[in-house]
Amino acid sequence: MTDIDFQEELAEFIAGSKKIALLGVGNDLRTDDGLGLVIIEGLRDIQGPNLMIENVGSVPEAFARPLADFGAERVIMVDAADMLKPPGHIELVTKERIGGITLSTHRMPLSILMQHLENQTGGRTILLAVQPKSIQFGEGITPEIRDTSEKIISALKTMLVQHLRGLEDVQND
Repeated sequence: MTDIDFQEELAEFIAGSKKIALLGVGNDLRTDDGLGLVIIEGLRDIQGPNLMIENVGSVPEAFARPLADFGAERVIMVDAADMLKPPGHIELVTKERIGGITLSTHRMPLSILMQHLENQTGGRTILLAVQPKSIQFGEGITPEIRDTSEKIISALKTMLVQHLRGLEDVQND
């Protein structure tokens, strides 16, 4: 998936929603598995009552209640996922399409987690998955994945700011 494809697909996913949650999933002690956490940190300067940005580490299932309390209509989970693609490959994955993706650092299969979050919030979930280069023990993500994470941060900032600004315009009319 090209950068443009993922941006267009993600814009369609959040269209019409008022409350959006971004969850950084991963383990920052397993090199590229920490990418979700890096991306969430890069988005910390975007704030608003309709946006929740959280680092949920390797137990995102524990975050279902806060998501429901927030009223999340769209939940975007950001994580490293082995899709048997070149390092840095980006894919948006629904729970129905999650079949062959391996996430060895999580306790609950992601398709079940996504269904659980949807049941708790009444919203929809999607995984923004990035093919890692390495998930060996170690701190810091690899240079290839750092480059990809910077592109994702930039794209998400632009998209979220535009979306939130659109919500403010509607509320102020």
